[in-house]
This record gives sequence, structure tokens and C-alpha cells, in this order.
Amino acid sequence: MEITWLGHSSVRINSRDIILVTDPYDTSAGNFMPPQKADIVTVSNDSPKHSHTSSVTGNPHLIHGPGEYEISHFYVTGTGTAIDEGEEAGGRVNTFYTIRAEGLTLCHLGALTRKLTPAQLDRLRQTQILIAPVSGEGILPTTALQEIISSIQPRVLIPVQYGDGGPEELESVERFLTNMGVAEPPPSSNRLTINETNLPADMRINLLNRQI
Repeated sequence: MEITWLGHSSVRINSRDIILVTDPYDTSAGNFMPPQKADIVTVSNDSPKHSHTSSVTGNPHLIHGPGEYEISHFYVTGTGTAIDEGEEAGGRVNTFYTIRAEGLTLCHLGALTRKLTPAQLDRLRQTQILIAPVSGEGILPTTALQEIISSIQPRVLIPVQYGDGGPEELESVERFLTNMGVAEPPPSSNRLTINETNLPADMRINLLNRQI
């Protein structure tokens, strides 16, 4: 499996001959996202920074909201979390997705703004690769993200949605790393190639360079 960061909260997951793209964005996210060909696209919420599906070509299967989905060898579970005033009050909903393929379990947190409930955390217990937003308006602070990490103990953490030189005002990944207690930033790479056999024994932070 190969994971590539496309900017903001969007990643591309290549698995065998299937491509999944998360949270395609428009220029309000600060950068232009060129068209991306994919077989599956997931949308975590209705903001154009996370739902600009016209950026994705290839007539992909659209996954938008809570539910269970099986497409080819991808098994995707979406779980809704409240944004702003909450689901019960008719507010916006963020969906985090658990993605299973090639014997690996990934979770993309979308634009998570609230702490997870015990029941929601239970859905993440098997997560090996956590893709998490670390900056932006209302995004869960690092201390709360650390609680999620401590609870589910992923093997790989991939930060997304941070300032990388684009015009959007997001905090730098260095600030996130400092808040995480990381003294020396780990080296970055253009993509992460990973499988069941090369998962690290202890949690590793993987920094990815934006590839658009």
C-alpha cells in the first residue's frame, strides 16, 4: 500500500489496482488541487475544503457520511461526529473513516473538532495507521489528539492539515511536533509505502511532503 499526501486533509491511498482519495478540496483551502483520478472518494464533511469531488475524475464511488461500504477489496466504515451545535440540533456532521485493505487498518479523522466518545473510540481499537488533522479552525487540540493516540496506540501517525508554505493560515507541523513532545522533527518523504510486515513496533510519526 502506498499513501501520498495531496495537501490540506486529502491523501491518496494506492492499493493493488484501486485508488482511494480522501477529502478533495477547492481553492478555499489555500492551494489548487489538480484533478486526481480515483476509484473511491471519501468526504468527511460538507465544507468545500473537504468535499470538492469535482477534483476527482474516473467516475469514482462516492462515500459521504456514516455507514459501512465494501468496494473491491476496500472495507470502509464511516462514523459521524458532531460539528458546531451537534447532530441532534441539525448541525453539521464530520465523518471519520476506518479503511481496511491488504490486512491493514487505517483511520482518517476528517475535520475532527470534538473528543470521541468511548463508543467511537472502540471503533478505532484496531487502527494501525492514523491520519489526523493537526491545525485549523476548531480542530481538536493536540492534547485531545494525544488522548486518542494513547487510547488506540496506532503504529503510524500521519499529520495532515497544517501550514506547508501555502497561503492558508494554518499552524506549522513543527509546532504540532513540539506540542507532541518531539524534540527533533522526523525526516519527511514523498510517500509512505507500507504493509503488514514493515509496520514499526512502536508508534512512528511519518511526515509527508505535499505532492501536487
